[in-house]
Amino acid sequence: MTIIEASIKINKTVEEVFDYLTNLENMKKMSEYVTGIEVDGPLKLGTKYKVTTTSFGKSNTTTNEIIAFEKNKLLSTKTYAPPPASDMVNTTILEADGSGTKMIAQMDAVLLPPGMPSMPGMEDMMKKQLITGIETTLASYKKAIEG
Repeated sequence: MTIIEASIKINKTVEEVFDYLTNLENMKKMSEYVTGIEVDGPLKLGTKYKVTTTSFGKSNTTTNEIIAFEKNKLLSTKTYAPPPASDMVNTTILEADGSGTKMIAQMDAVLLPPGMPSMPGMEDMMKKQLITGIETTLASYKKAIEG
């Protein structure tokens, strides 16, 4: 597995950023593809939830579990993927940064799943695509949280 990481400064307090991040209904605001969220209780270590996304009329539901949780500091979620995809862990770390918050997003990803053909440069290409995706997500969080 490879850890992919990017960060951004958000001009809100750590508490405000964490509150936004842990309100799963905000996922619908962040992505037009998120059409449903089911949570089995308040967010804490061990909480499981399902996210349904819909694209081109086809729905897909993923199961997720909170695997690390420190209020106003850390949220780590494991997404369980059906084969041939690999499970993935996404971690968000929040650090006070002056009057704002440094939001660090980490993705623990398998760049070349077993059985996938490997060509020179493929791993670097996939890593760059994932970093771009994380940076885009962080920019969306910044815009949504700062208003």
